[in-house]
Amino acid sequence: MKLLVAVDENAYSRYAVHQAARLAANTWPDMVMLAIEKNRTYVDEDDLNPEEAHPKIRLLHRCRTDFLEALGPDVDLYGREEDLTLAHKPGKVLEENASGRKSFLLHLRHGDPVKAITAEARAEKSDLVIVGCGHHDAAWGRGSDVPGKVADAVECSVYIIRENMTPSRVVCCLDHAHVSQESLELINQWVTLYGAELEVAGVLKHGDLRENVEAKMTEVLDYYLDRGIQARVRVVDESSLEAFIEAGGENDLMALWLHHQSPLKRLFSTSKVASLVNHASSSMLILR
Repeated sequence: MKLLVAVDENAYSRYAVHQAARLAANTWPDMVMLAIEKNRTYVDEDDLNPEEAHPKIRLLHRCRTDFLEALGPDVDLYGREEDLTLAHKPGKVLEENASGRKSFLLHLRHGDPVKAITAEARAEKSDLVIVGCGHHDAAWGRGSDVPGKVADAVECSVYIIRENMTPSRVVCCLDHAHVSQESLELINQWVTLYGAELEVAGVLKHGDLRENVEAKMTEVLDYYLDRGIQARVRVVDESSLEAFIEAGGENDLMALWLHHQSPLKRLFSTSKVASLVNHASSSMLILR
């Protein structure tokens, strides 16, 4: 798995980094940590040291230290050297390589945060993007709605983590039969890490649960039961699904499988995905 963590200077990003470290300790992913700076206007960049020319490098260094400390001294997956070299990479990316047994890249991009995170996820072929945000709004960096726009724009799965919220319940909304093994395992990881209850909500279409959805729900339940995870099931009509998701509390992690063949994909248009993520009280996991 390749994990991308986008960070800014706020406390919610440090919390997101700690959660990413918990996941990394179990899954051993290749890591990319990304910060975004304003458009560069440095004329004599070569005359400055890297931290003077690019102050966000300090942010990346601090987040990397937090990440390694959260992993613990006995986890020897990534490099721990401090004297890294800043290099120019294709796509106007600045990179410090902190790899060890697994890849760990510190990347610095500039410009619009949504475009930068989306471009990074695509360029690095990320499997999961993690973005932190505050409790009651989705401010991130210089934007007021960045997490929602990122959740909508990237092509891989996205986890929007609200600061200091440890879900006690993971609610997975399912309306189609195209659930990947990777997404099942990802939910398994978070349920285990949080010690959370698991609930699978089948989405009714015009009051009926389609046969293929019912069959997939049975497969999903069997998958988790085989791993010792008890799951409850419920159904929710698609006409009330948006309200159901919005009603998710601060102790919930709401997960949506947004496959391209999913009716949810049509139900939640671009603006609705962004709006749901930006205004939800819960953390949100968009699975693709």
